[in-house]
Amino acid sequence: MRIACTVRTGKYYGAENMTVLAAKHMSANHEVFYCSPEGDICEYLKDAGITHVPIKKLSIRTLRHLKKTLKPDIFLVLDNKASLTAALAGVPFVSYQQNNWPFITSFNPYSLGMLFYCLCARKVIGVTDYIIEEFVFAKYIRNKYTTIVNVVDYSNVKKLAGEIPKEKTYDLCFFGRMDYQKHPELFVNIVKKTVETHPETTAVIVGRGEMHDEINELVAEMGLQDKITFTGFLPNPFEVVKQAKMVAMTSRWEGFCIAAFEAMYLGLPVIASRVPVLDRNIDDSCGALCDTEDDFYKAITELLDDEELYKKKSQGAEARALVFGDVEKYAAAMEKVCLEAAEMG
Repeated sequence: MRIACTVRTGKYYGAENMTVLAAKHMSANHEVFYCSPEGDICEYLKDAGITHVPIKKLSIRTLRHLKKTLKPDIFLVLDNKASLTAALAGVPFVSYQQNNWPFITSFNPYSLGMLFYCLCARKVIGVTDYIIEEFVFAKYIRNKYTTIVNVVDYSNVKKLAGEIPKEKTYDLCFFGRMDYQKHPELFVNIVKKTVETHPETTAVIVGRGEMHDEINELVAEMGLQDKITFTGFLPNPFEVVKQAKMVAMTSRWEGFCIAAFEAMYLGLPVIASRVPVLDRNIDDSCGALCDTEDDFYKAITELLDDEELYKKKSQGAEARALVFGDVEKYAAAMEKVCLEAAEMG
């Protein structure tokens, strides 16, 4: 089977990480291509031994060209905009949904667009049951929908992280994209509130995104330049993440949030927004779920003030993370869906 994994950007975030992981394992039995613009992803594809097919932009014309030149049996298309493009291009594809978008719960142009491309797709893969449970048009696509929960390649995380430092450099860590979904301004507000009662508190933002400049300005306005460190994009973020005591996941919504479980594997409790997906995977044994900024402050300061509680939740985080480490099972499930979709042609 020839599989064309098709992605809109050349960036490397959680969703792209999962697509690369699936491609890597499927390439043992099939011919797999990763089609995307140039970018950070190229280094990871090279390390994984996956053939990269560079494209300038993911468009209807591009997909039709890839169909003609690569002759794939199936396209594995990441997320909603790329899936809509694939539907309009008329290529055979599996829609891979890595996000539990807020718009899916009501009748609106976006949910109608999702219905359209799901009906055009041969199969739809989602990372959480929430997607099919909450999608307003779920009854029309239920027969082609499969939930395949994301996993974390912990052997790779362990390799990249190296030895965990005995002394922690940072109290708090924001680990992810700086964009609207991840709500980084809330993280800055939480740091500000924590510093007011715990003046020695330090924090780090690991990642980049469209809100980078805006968040830098906010940090300056609040006078937190000496409290919050920005790393930008790091090929190996774990060398910094492991230096933090805990991670604050302030997301407005999530698909799976791989970063949370990578951090938990390193023994970092996760203090997270009470949003779908996170609310099923994080509890008091490994962190805390929060509804308000005050909830975040309370959970964080409790861990800063109580060493025994911190140790307990750190151990709980490691144990909880291991539930999501079955890479072989994940890869087999992805391969099965792609094979079934290809055979429908």
